[in-house]
Amino acid sequence: MDPSAPSLQLFVSALSGRGRALRLAPQAAALLRERGWEVEVVVTHREDDPGQLAAASTHQWVGVFGGDGYIAHIASEVGKRGGTVIPLPGGRGNDLCRCLGIGTDALAHIRKLPQASEIVSSQAGTIGRFRDVDAMRVAPLAHAGEAQNLDAQGARSSEASQVLGLVSFGLDALANQIANESPFSSGTLAYAWGAVCALARFKPRTMEIEVDGQVRRIRGWLVSVSNSGWFGGGINIVPTSNPSDGKLELLTVDPVPKHQAIRVLARVLTTRRVDDPIVHVETVSRVKILDSAGLIAMGDGDQVARGSVEISVQPGVFRVFA
Repeated sequence: MDPSAPSLQLFVSALSGRGRALRLAPQAAALLRERGWEVEVVVTHREDDPGQLAAASTHQWVGVFGGDGYIAHIASEVGKRGGTVIPLPGGRGNDLCRCLGIGTDALAHIRKLPQASEIVSSQAGTIGRFRDVDAMRVAPLAHAGEAQNLDAQGARSSEASQVLGLVSFGLDALANQIANESPFSSGTLAYAWGAVCALARFKPRTMEIEVDGQVRRIRGWLVSVSNSGWFGGGINIVPTSNPSDGKLELLTVDPVPKHQAIRVLARVLTTRRVDDPIVHVETVSRVKILDSAGLIAMGDGDQVARGSVEISVQPGVFRVFA
């Protein structure tokens, strides 16, 4: 071990990608050491709180090997102390890493990294691969007459969540839930299965939302607020999204008949992009879900809220080297 080598703490999720990150962790650590890092590996399990462990860490350089939600939890804590994160795709969907240009192959990405000494000496950004990443704050709203955001004891939770990719209500959120319970190891296949099953069960709902101070009633198949634009294991649903621009995008889909929705969904699953007149996108900074029509909110692959919430942008929450 070279005592002069820059130190990197590598967090590895034992759960992400049905154990994929854990299986590849020894190779990832070895490759990082070949790139000149002194690597300390921390494997987290179901009973661990990765955000809490990251908050207790003092390392300024942190690798995170896992899915989108796992990376989000750890990166946010590292960002609070001004550290830099090297994200490694280890989940099923890996949409954050797709958005950042890292791709879905962690080992291939590590092999292309510059030497550790070069990265550390270029902290000011001369390599051009440092990037500040925004997040979305999802906070519960008090709303008369609606039971919302209940914890295990039945009390309304006041804690906010942080999401890096999209916050979704409606068809895509239900598809996400079904995908999470599917046996597929591929995020692409899992979401495709979830989307088809969700379409058979879901009907358009009417939601009341407030967009940058203006109240609207929206009826349709889904409402999403985007920071990165990617979801579903490689679908670039909002190509105009940039997770470093301090802005969000609101996406809505008209309440068209099911046969038309099937046609659009089939094209989305085939092309991995969205381009249809029934889909509407606008740039926003803050969205309040005043009446969610009983729908849950999914973000970065996990449930983040139920009921009325406020979604706002948090610029530059952490820094990555991608």
